[in-house]
Amino acid sequence: MTTVKKDLNKAIIQSLTGKYSLYIFQIISLGILSRIFTPEMFGILATLQVIVMFFQLIATSSLGPAVVYAETLGNKERDGIFSFTLIFGLVLVLAFTSISNSLFTWLGLASESFNLMVMVGFVILSSSASMLPVATLQKDSLFIDIAKADIYAEVLAFALCLVLYYMDFGFLALASKFVFVPTVRFFFYYYKSSITTIGRPKLGRHVSSIKLLLSFAKYQLGFNLLNYFSRNLDTILITKYFGVATVGFYEKSYQIMRYPLQLFTFAITPALQPVLTKYKNEVNVIEREYYPISFKLAMLGFFVAWVLFWGADEVIFIMFGPQWHEAGQYLKVLSVSIPLQMVLSSTGGIYQAVGKAKLQFYCGIFSSIVNISMIIIGIVFSDLILLCQLLVLGFVINFIQCFWVMQWQIFKRKFNMNLLLIFFIILCPYFNLLFFDVDQSLSTQILTYQSSFIYMSIVSVSSLVSTGIIYVVLQKYYWK
Repeated sequence: MTTVKKDLNKAIIQSLTGKYSLYIFQIISLGILSRIFTPEMFGILATLQVIVMFFQLIATSSLGPAVVYAETLGNKERDGIFSFTLIFGLVLVLAFTSISNSLFTWLGLASESFNLMVMVGFVILSSSASMLPVATLQKDSLFIDIAKADIYAEVLAFALCLVLYYMDFGFLALASKFVFVPTVRFFFYYYKSSITTIGRPKLGRHVSSIKLLLSFAKYQLGFNLLNYFSRNLDTILITKYFGVATVGFYEKSYQIMRYPLQLFTFAITPALQPVLTKYKNEVNVIEREYYPISFKLAMLGFFVAWVLFWGADEVIFIMFGPQWHEAGQYLKVLSVSIPLQMVLSSTGGIYQAVGKAKLQFYCGIFSSIVNISMIIIGIVFSDLILLCQLLVLGFVINFIQCFWVMQWQIFKRKFNMNLLLIFFIILCPYFNLLFFDVDQSLSTQILTYQSSFIYMSIVSVSSLVSTGIIYVVLQKYYWK
């Protein structure tokens, strides 16, 4: 086994271990909260999360990868950058405060505007302050420590949420978890950053040190903002034109669809950049190591897509209860794109590892145009099923464009047989849409936990066996 493969496997295993522990608890807590809070409340929370995500992207997402990519970072530069993130966080809080009343009124949430404004302000500031501490941990591949901080924050926030619920705080109890998690995370990240090579940041005067990161970060920021609008415009527009109850159902289906991405791709991608950056001048090594990972991601997604399409109603019933049954129809459509999204989401680590954030930005422009166009068409026709179908079609177009750029501009090769095989795998679940029936998805059949578990067991086992056979055949006879 090559050195790069050993380093990559070690980083991925640590990242997966940490992320899995976190996601298991999140799924359990979500299942409990979904039974005591209404779809309308979750709809409001989903809208809040989209708003906060925008400010989090501006404050953190572009600078974190830049810190990981940087070869050296002295104490003065570190402290100056940390001071900048705090100042910038406060500026963003003030900017949000100035527009919050108009924004919440437009979304139909004016009655809760003050409470929502305070909550969002805390989250923005905590997220901005966390950027450098968590980036120092990522740079040293300390994913277990990151996961511990995330789990501690989730457990404490979940406990607080339940206490406030039984004290009759209503929606504020659910929103407290949303505020408490990033705040607690910051303190854990900051404490653990002392064991990293960069060290624990302090307040410093050299705020201009942020310039060291801007050449890398500016295109990363542009890409993330474009990706944000293309991935979250649907939630905002559905809230506006369909209402918070509908966005609650849609968001739950989208959330389940994204769990496989979180369990696999989002856990693996942070491990790719720190390891592969060491080989940024040897793109043949990166290509050789990346495609086997993509192949495994595609096969995992293939299995999950079939299970979720044929068992969407049962999954919704088991996880969230009968009041969420309407989400099943949206999950069926969105699930077919899971293997494609699992592979596509992993490409960010490659673009960042070779320092091609500018190329990633251009890909983001293209994908944003495609996704936003699909969303607007669905909104214009007032058809949420059509919107979901158009989105999964848009993902295919984005996949082709992104990998075409990566293959030609980074790997400098016109054709790769392994990529063609991966593309074939991720398209197979799309044929399930030929069997999609809205009326059947919305049928009033009575589900029970016993029947749902039995049905899901049959679907899961049969899908697992089929996927295993396909994987062995492709690996043995077709993978190059």
